[in-house]
Amino acid sequence: MNIARIRGMDMKTLLVTIAIGDTYLQTYNTLFRKSQEVYASQHGYDFKVITTFLDENRINHAKGAISFNKILVCSQDWSNQYDFILFIDADILIHEDAPPLHSFIDYGDCIGIVDEYSQPTLEKRIALQKQMGWETSGTDYYKLAGFDIVTNKVLNTGVLVLQPKKHADFLKQIYDKHVETSKHHPRGYHYEQSCIGYELMKNNKFVVLPNPFNAVWALQKMDLGTTCTLDEFFKNNYFTHFAGNCDFAKIPYLRRSD
Repeated sequence: MNIARIRGMDMKTLLVTIAIGDTYLQTYNTLFRKSQEVYASQHGYDFKVITTFLDENRINHAKGAISFNKILVCSQDWSNQYDFILFIDADILIHEDAPPLHSFIDYGDCIGIVDEYSQPTLEKRIALQKQMGWETSGTDYYKLAGFDIVTNKVLNTGVLVLQPKKHADFLKQIYDKHVETSKHHPRGYHYEQSCIGYELMKNNKFVVLPNPFNAVWALQKMDLGTTCTLDEFFKNNYFTHFAGNCDFAKIPYLRRSD
């Protein structure tokens, strides 16, 4: 019996990631693919790994624009066969006990996404930002990419809960508006994240997911007061995000079922 289909009222769901480039794809296949594929199978999701640019008109993308392809997953020939598309970054390891994301909350017309600035907590995050000499508010984060918005949130685009029938046009507009600038922008992947987060907040098109669905290990590790090990962090979260290649070498030794 398919529990995910019962809870999600027979919603057809796709779990998709993007891994473009031979080296990146090899790393994904070695470290992360199995956990994502198993998770999809557990909850009755289709599974897809995209290895080429989705925008054929801009096939000669600069490296900085690769991550922008994630918001085109709702506007492909295959997109409309799904009620939900769960986009997951290719550096996210999923715990075997993670619950089905498509039905975890009521998304309404919104896109599900995690607020990175609440990790480890908002107070600890601001202290960490000050310690590192980085920006110290969501407002300042978006300003670095040229966006003016008053907020204490920074939305992390590593996990996106999308509904193609509701979001395809909206996301395509974001892509068309910002992708050319992203190619050589000094903010790198932070520019893609800033564009999407800014547009989601400006248009009130987001709902905040619990942090365990996109728990950034590097932020926990950089918290000077932490005693949490990677094993504990992985056990206590659903999706562990190894952003910045943080501790890739430790992933094969995590205590998990194989």
